[in-house]
Amino acid sequence: MFLLKTLTMKLKTGIILFIACLFSANGFAQGFNSYKYDLYFGIGASNLMADVCAPKNTNKLAWVKFFNTIGFIGNTGLRYKFSERQSANVNLSLGQFYAQDPTKDPDYWDDGRKVNTFFTEISGRYEFMVVKEKKKKTVYRMLGESFLKNLNIPTYLFIGAGGLFNTGKFTQTTADGHDISNEQYSNFSFIIPYGVGFKTRLTNTSHLNLEVGLRFAFSDKIDNWENGWYDQYQFITFNYVKKLKSNKKGLPKF
Repeated sequence: MFLLKTLTMKLKTGIILFIACLFSANGFAQGFNSYKYDLYFGIGASNLMADVCAPKNTNKLAWVKFFNTIGFIGNTGLRYKFSERQSANVNLSLGQFYAQDPTKDPDYWDDGRKVNTFFTEISGRYEFMVVKEKKKKTVYRMLGESFLKNLNIPTYLFIGAGGLFNTGKFTQTTADGHDISNEQYSNFSFIIPYGVGFKTRLTNTSHLNLEVGLRFAFSDKIDNWENGWYDQYQFITFNYVKKLKSNKKGLPKF
């Protein structure tokens, strides 16, 4: 009797696994074939690493001084998935770069400089999914396993190329508040964006996305101050992503 009961339980478990995997694979195939496009938009913060508010320690590869290098960003884009792991997208970002030399901080240069500039960035990117999304078919719940044991955070890496145009105001004052420089300026730079992103599903056709991106810029004039090395910047954004179906011509249906 005990042996029969054990065999019955194993048989049920096997059937559950088979059906769940079958539906999961079928659902994934249909989802990938039907929803090859993602439309996304979001907001976040920018961090400018330039000559203004640069630390005295030249060995620092990255720095953030919250009230002196942080601006804001809004972005949107369209992603095309040409395989389960690979995709390409076009991204548009609009926002602000801000930097100001801190006062009375021995770790930073205090030259009275301040830059407030607004930018437009357009880039094309290649993305590779290093951690694929697990289908949320309830095979684990059917078997009584915990959610945490099977926690999955889809993760991707990206790299691309693009351009940055920024225009703004640069000022420099003496310790007693007199202007040394006060000028409007503009600048264009080619850029290489690269970074990492994470996703979490909301519904079958939407999810949230956190992305941390770095930019290598081929310009030393983003902050209107030249010092012999290229300025750099970073973005961190939170995006809402909506999957789009393809029409008969393979284009996205909005």
